[in-house]
Amino acid sequence: TFVWVQCLAWATVVGALRAAPPPPLSRTALATRGSKPNVLILFVDDWGWGDMGANCLHAVDVPGAHANSIDKETSCDSATGRSITPHLDSIADSGIRFTDFHVGAAVCTPSRAALQTGRLGARTGTSTNFQPGSIGGLPLGEYTIAEYLKQLPGPGYVTATVGKWHLGPQGKYAPTSRGYDSFLGIPESIDYGCTDTSMGTPDSGCLHWQHDRCPRNKLDKTPLADQSPTCHPGPINPWNYSIPLMAGTSVLEQPADLDGTAHADGTPLSHRYAQFTASVMENATKEDRPFFVYVPFSHMHVPIVYSPKYSGKSGKGILGDALMELDDSVGIILQSLEATGQRNNTLILITGDNGPPQDQCDWGGSVGPFLGQWQRTGQKGGSSGKMTAWEGGHREVGVVSWPGKVRAGAVSHVLASALDYVPTVLALAGVPLPKDRTFDGLDLAPIIFAEDPSAAHADAHHTSLFFSVGGEAYLNSVPNWNKTTPGNNPNPTGLFQAIRLPGLSAMYKVGYKPQCCRGANGDANTPYNQTCAQGGALGFHPTWLDVPLLFNLTIDVAQSTPLVFGTTEHTDAWEAVSGAMTAMLTSLQTDNTKSTPIYKGGPKICCNETNVVCRCTELP
Repeated sequence: TFVWVQCLAWATVVGALRAAPPPPLSRTALATRGSKPNVLILFVDDWGWGDMGANCLHAVDVPGAHANSIDKETSCDSATGRSITPHLDSIADSGIRFTDFHVGAAVCTPSRAALQTGRLGARTGTSTNFQPGSIGGLPLGEYTIAEYLKQLPGPGYVTATVGKWHLGPQGKYAPTSRGYDSFLGIPESIDYGCTDTSMGTPDSGCLHWQHDRCPRNKLDKTPLADQSPTCHPGPINPWNYSIPLMAGTSVLEQPADLDGTAHADGTPLSHRYAQFTASVMENATKEDRPFFVYVPFSHMHVPIVYSPKYSGKSGKGILGDALMELDDSVGIILQSLEATGQRNNTLILITGDNGPPQDQCDWGGSVGPFLGQWQRTGQKGGSSGKMTAWEGGHREVGVVSWPGKVRAGAVSHVLASALDYVPTVLALAGVPLPKDRTFDGLDLAPIIFAEDPSAAHADAHHTSLFFSVGGEAYLNSVPNWNKTTPGNNPNPTGLFQAIRLPGLSAMYKVGYKPQCCRGANGDANTPYNQTCAQGGALGFHPTWLDVPLLFNLTIDVAQSTPLVFGTTEHTDAWEAVSGAMTAMLTSLQTDNTKSTPIYKGGPKICCNETNVVCRCTELP
């Protein structure tokens, strides 16, 4: 009997996202409820499951993984046991490492919205990324974790966000209007405009990336190497814009100094994030107040940028060097927690926003054992990372640590999600979940505070999870959906591109992203269509399936071979998926709090309108 068959009754009766009644809370879980601990969320951009050494070294131990089906080792050398992320690993070793942890979507804004609200994009309306100049953001009828925490009486939590926001760049959608006392960071991705960095910042969309920096002044024509607006980091980008670094709602510098070369002390932006985080935590401790700090790093998004002092340090190329800088930034934060005596009173949650951009070749990270092998083989082509519904697009690093409360060294295979952060954090802070809306996350307390978290059965938490890429935007773009589907199609609008049940994956959409474009083997001069087109049309064109591909992940986590249509295995799995989808669609239809964000463009953040890319001060 397959594990997903056991889930069918729950998916059909109580709703697709509600698991069976959780086990009784342990003494630790009961003691922590309403205890108001410090909370630190470390959220890494475009981070592959295998881009943390603790995962990389144990990739073969994932249920259903095979030694000959593991992606490149970006953060470790399994043969020698070496890891290049020791600080991240130390947090994982001090708590629980989830092997089947997911994010709400496989692209930036929808994933961040899901983490902040505990609700899928199908409810919040966040279906794609906000652009520079967006006049909207996360709908005001949705609430961030920080906004919920501000409901507590008295001084309460000190709140801060440090890094990439991407939930609305300005006005009432900016972080300091969404519950955060302070903000240091950038409004959106670091490839949404040019910077002054030209040291070694590859991006497959920029043929001449070594020259793609902002113009220094009105007369500077030397960086105009890429004339196509598809080269976002280049000087001729779609927005005529350079990346601003914000302090609250004020521009601190524009363009942002990513690698530290514009500052006398050479401190890269990732370390400035860490130092600001440390100062927030230290000041809150002095005030005897708990803190909630959300740190969405700009790493590991392209262009890959880091301090020159890390060049060649990792032995893993450009990507490895950037991972080392990221890890050292985490080390700065950990050192502050230890120095202030707050480590044992701080819940640390670690994940990423989506999988690695595999179309970046050597400059994209590792999906670990989640290869999406069906997509890669034959004449199909296409990748299985960021912006795809394959496991590698949304299965992420998942770490929970709280010394003395969460058992150290535990490994859990339950189906869990960043959607769970909202109910988990609010329960610990003593803030009740509002009853006027449906949440897609579940409180992690029964798992993380169990005496033996590793013993939890795979279906002890979520019985189903649903994934889009920027997915809800496809609601009106899938004509002629019903074709020759046996029985009733449970996904009539193409709302979700993949569904997960414990041990089972259902893929409704394949293709979309090419497996590898420019930058193959580090060669930025490879013609765009040389490596991308070789894999076949599905590398470019999304294909919706009437009957999803069903994979038994308990033996095939690489998603190599779908279950055979007509077999008992397929029939049972299809029945479970149909039940889960039906329950979810019913939930969406009865949700009276669904939101509609504003994606309309307007004036960009610009500290100097007279400069072509908004440079604050022109350089000689």
